[in-house]
Amino acid sequence: MKPKWILYVVIALVLIAGGSLLVAKGKDAVSQAENRKQGVLDAESKTIVYDKKPGTLEQVHAGIGDFVKKGDILFKLKSAEGSEEKVLSPDDGLVNRIAVKSGEQLMPGMPVAVVQKTEYYTDLFVQEGQIEKLKLNQTVKIHFPYLNRPIEVEGTVASIAAAPQFASLRMTREKGQADVSMFVVRISVPSNADLLPGMTAEVDFDEIAD
Repeated sequence: MKPKWILYVVIALVLIAGGSLLVAKGKDAVSQAENRKQGVLDAESKTIVYDKKPGTLEQVHAGIGDFVKKGDILFKLKSAEGSEEKVLSPDDGLVNRIAVKSGEQLMPGMPVAVVQKTEYYTDLFVQEGQIEKLKLNQTVKIHFPYLNRPIEVEGTVASIAAAPQFASLRMTREKGQADVSMFVVRISVPSNADLLPGMTAEVDFDEIAD
């Protein structure tokens, strides 16, 4: 029986030593989770407000789900004076709402459509100990880990909050530990046919050089 006890002790020592080495290198499960920041992929939308002369909507040139480019004609109207007025798309994107219909009387200030930009973004909450790794316009790798075929794209740091947004309360305050301040970082993500708003985007800080 004695050799078995020796074997168990050796295995236990190896596991303890291995775990200590991982912790020292920051490769334990907790450290890995802290270094992988996740956010939700989103897209900015632009509400188009009619700002011309009062008139009657005569032609609708775009439908929900249509891709439009900046400057494309969305609507044509005839003003009360008889002149033709045009409503143009302010950005490249997808039409995801049309709030008016042909024959309707439009007045200045009325919302007429919503265009969703093709550029995506995700907001990450980054600890103060990691924020120094990021700079404006820096390129970072964005992973989408929960897709059947994982996708990786290059994003750009668009903005970094000048002040922490909130503090992540620690479970304990032993040894004088304070709450951890978190900064909001916005990453601009280029459009991709495989990506949709609502997907989980992830940045692995272990991939970012110090």
